[in-house]
Amino acid sequence: MSTEAPKGPNIRELESLRIARAAQPKKPSRLVPAAITIVILAVVGAAGYVVYQKTLGRPPEVQTAIVSVKQAGQAGTVLTGSGYVITKHKYIVIGTKILGQIVAEPIEEGQRVKVGDLLARIDDRDYQAQLKQAYADRDLAAADLVLKRARADRMRTLYAQGVESKDSLDDAENQLSVAEANLKKSDGEIEFAKFNVSQTVITSPINGVVLQKYRELGDTINYGGEIQAGGGATDIAQLADLTDMRCEVDINESDIAKVKMGTPATVIPDAYPDDPFPAQVVKIYPEADRQKGTVKVEVRILQPDLKIIKPEMSAKVTFQSIMTNAATAPMVLVPKKAIVTDGSANSVWVVRGDTIHLAPITVGREYQDGVEVKNGLSGGEMVIVVPAATLKEGQEVTAVAS
Repeated sequence: MSTEAPKGPNIRELESLRIARAAQPKKPSRLVPAAITIVILAVVGAAGYVVYQKTLGRPPEVQTAIVSVKQAGQAGTVLTGSGYVITKHKYIVIGTKILGQIVAEPIEEGQRVKVGDLLARIDDRDYQAQLKQAYADRDLAAADLVLKRARADRMRTLYAQGVESKDSLDDAENQLSVAEANLKKSDGEIEFAKFNVSQTVITSPINGVVLQKYRELGDTINYGGEIQAGGGATDIAQLADLTDMRCEVDINESDIAKVKMGTPATVIPDAYPDDPFPAQVVKIYPEADRQKGTVKVEVRILQPDLKIIKPEMSAKVTFQSIMTNAATAPMVLVPKKAIVTDGSANSVWVVRGDTIHLAPITVGREYQDGVEVKNGLSGGEMVIVVPAATLKEGQEVTAVAS
């Protein structure tokens, strides 16, 4: 019996049993990511450099201003203040000294009046009657005086003849003196009655404007009556004299030395900021206000426009100082905040190009728009305003106009 060797597996069968592996992806080159990284780092570095140049690497910023120059004879501002428009005599309250009913009052607030214009008329019938009575009393007194004078003359003759006694003569002369006194009294009563009649017609004593009426047509003026609109018992109206318009302003005690009589000024009404008016100091009050620490000053408006300027309007007053034409050199002004003070020495930081340099100066009078520099600056220089204490000579800075 023959034996056959066992047949091995078929090659095709073995191939069918083999597990097929997925194709392995091809590994990318490492050069591309490296290039991208380099580009990103370059961009970030450039941006960082730009940011550094604009921040940490940039010279510090400083606020600067230009040194100004005022020519000889040009006005310089000393100080400014706020106040109110007034008149020379403040406000005039017109009234009467008698009582009665108002029968005419042809005025209104804001109306312009002239000297002698009628403001009000009071019923004068009772005062006219009193005047007539006074005239009649004087006539009686005059007649009585004639009688008493004749009697006294007779008594003197009779006494000289020894017919009448000394007592009779003294009595006659005494009656004559009483009659003369009664006549003078009657004349006084007539004057008083005339005055009362004159008070029934109230006229304007000034050229001005009616600010306020305290009474109306038909009102009765009496001492027990109600006071109208802030006026007194016999007040009729309040007037303002517009021939001398002024502005009243309170100045701090520390600044009053800068203002003198005749100091030029400019008045700018708050309601009309584009319409300044030239003015001049005409009054400095002799007493200061202890509580406010101020001194009252009045400036007269030289050319007021009455269509614009009105009493009690608020306004800003700028006081000025005029340099004389004798001054040969212009006045150099530097901002006060730019001055660095070290003991008695003063200096400023001047910006030249991109660097700063400390320049010693000699200062003069202080004005509203700067401090006078007598030596050290010629005008036009760029100086640092409110300089930091850490600044150094020759340091680079970035100038920024203030």
